[in-house]
Amino acid sequence: MKKKRWLAELILWGIFIFMVAAVMYISFQNGEESKAAGKQLLATFTGIKDSEKLYGQGQRDELMYLLRQSGRVLAFLAIGMVGTLTIHVTCVKCGWFLKTVIAAAVLLPIACFTERMKIYIPSRHYSYEEMLISIAAAMAGLLIVSLFLLLVRMIKGLSHLKTTADAG
Repeated sequence: MKKKRWLAELILWGIFIFMVAAVMYISFQNGEESKAAGKQLLATFTGIKDSEKLYGQGQRDELMYLLRQSGRVLAFLAIGMVGTLTIHVTCVKCGWFLKTVIAAAVLLPIACFTERMKIYIPSRHYSYEEMLISIAAAMAGLLIVSLFLLLVRMIKGLSHLKTTADAG
């Protein structure tokens, strides 16, 4: 049983680290690389190769903003969920509350760091609002997993009580 849990921990840590590295790679590109990737993403998302002919600059900028923010939310929601699950699986001897606090202590700096480092990247800008979006999404992922695991724990406890009551 310990060998399976060790393997699960290793896999979860690998997935979590890969996700964080991918977000950091995307976040730490300079502005020109980011714009080129954004144009390609917009073309893929809309199915239109030359969006400049179809959309005006304002529409393209608005679409790109919405795509970036949606991607940010999904990425940090996933990081929050996987990171929280990883901490809960790894820290077996800790209580639920402590595991949740540890997960928050890991996730918050990641969400802040990825945005704050843009100050030092040429042609990128730091945005407090975007950092808050990252934090909120990561904490939503944390809450989803933590509350689900608490619910499972409570159901197991009630089941155990019922079994004990039925036996007595």
